[in-house]
Amino acid sequence: MLLAGCTYPIREHNIVIPRTAAPVDLAALRGRFPDHRIEAMTIDAAGGALLHGLRFTREDALATLLYFGGNGYTVARFAERSARAYAEVPVNIVLVDHRGYGASTGTAGLDALLADALTVHDHVRDDARLGGLPLIVHGHSLGSFMAGHVAAARRLDGLVLEGSVTTTEDWATHLRSRQPLWARMLVRRVAPEGALAGKGNLGVVAALDEPVLIVAGADDAVTPPRFAQALFDAASPPGGRKRLLIVSGRDHMSATDSPAFRRALAAFVASDVVAAGRAAN
Repeated sequence: MLLAGCTYPIREHNIVIPRTAAPVDLAALRGRFPDHRIEAMTIDAAGGALLHGLRFTREDALATLLYFGGNGYTVARFAERSARAYAEVPVNIVLVDHRGYGASTGTAGLDALLADALTVHDHVRDDARLGGLPLIVHGHSLGSFMAGHVAAARRLDGLVLEGSVTTTEDWATHLRSRQPLWARMLVRRVAPEGALAGKGNLGVVAALDEPVLIVAGADDAVTPPRFAQALFDAASPPGGRKRLLIVSGRDHMSATDSPAFRRALAAFVASDVVAAGRAAN
């Protein structure tokens, strides 16, 4: 007889998996993006951690975009891909390795990553060249928790949530639904525990004080588009400045690698972020 009714816990070590990476090849990046000035940067974080990243600046920038990547993201591995996603939009770009990831030091943990996100935001905001422009925070997957955390604690000029979820509890239910019948009979409930419990962006979007662009790949099986739709429906930014982009033919990792995303981001920056800022002033 099958043992039914057990609960499988999801803990932070299931989604926060630090990995190191080789140093960034700055010379190669500079050759591929000649319109940008690309510089290495470091940020002091709690507990003596040192966060390493890159800043891409351009003379025609209308805004600065701070990006928080997902669990598999390191600057050395994905900097070129990130820069290409934004290259057609006049924005400065800031990329930073999470603590314990890439070149950054420190011990990774969800609460520590969320606290670091505020530290990184404040560093960028205080930078004369970067923070003097409207500031957009973009988070993907795990990084969307960080971006939402910043939006809840700081006043941004724009927020981009990609591959995000309503709550970790809803996401855990989705993970169970993807399992075969025999596994679902054995495990009746999948529940986030510890630092993961109660996390997500449903409460964040309901209290936004900045424009938001919510993005998902139509073929995303990790965080399906229904999460993006639910976040969009719950969002109530000033002036109704919210946008939803579901990218056809893209999955959890590839929504931003598309012309549709570049067009959506360009419109978001010009019409919602920069125009809204001018109107406020």
